[in-house]
Parts: sequence; C-alpha cells; structure tokens
Amino acid sequence: MLRLRDGRLCVTYGHREAPYGIRARMSKDDGLTWENEIILRADGGHPDLGYTRTVQRPDGMLVTVYYYNLASDKERFIGASIWNPGK
Repeated sequence: MLRLRDGRLCVTYGHREAPYGIRARMSKDDGLTWENEIILRADGGHPDLGYTRTVQRPDGMLVTVYYYNLASDKERFIGASIWNPGK
C-alpha cells in the first residue's frame, strides 16, 4: 500500500482468478471506501503471480513491479507497469 502525494491510498495486488493479472484500487478516505478496480494487466497465464510493490515517480506516475507469468507452462518473471493514477 502506498500513500500518494495527493493523499490518496493506493493498493496493488495480484488477481488470482481468471482473468489473471495485476490490479489496483484507490481510496480518498484513508481506506474506509475503495474506488473501482483498475486493471493494470489481465493477460496472466496462471494464478501464480502478484507480490506487487508500487512507488510514485517525481512526475506523479506510478511504477508497479510484480512476479508474473504469461502461460502456465512458461517461466515466471519480474514485470513492471508504469501507469497514471488519475485524480
């Protein structure tokens, strides 16, 4: 979980039900309520993914790194997504 410079909370996580991938949610009220999911990736090949870490760059964009796979019979890898958290 990360507190953005604008005060919102951001949580990123592995989505381990089909479609497998990486998702995020934002909260403007310190976690009392959460906005709709943001889908960062939905092309995972297997539920063995996740373990996200997110940081905010000086330009406001977010970088989320994670453990990932594209097919159940392929090697796992560390991936990253650079994304705009919006307002």
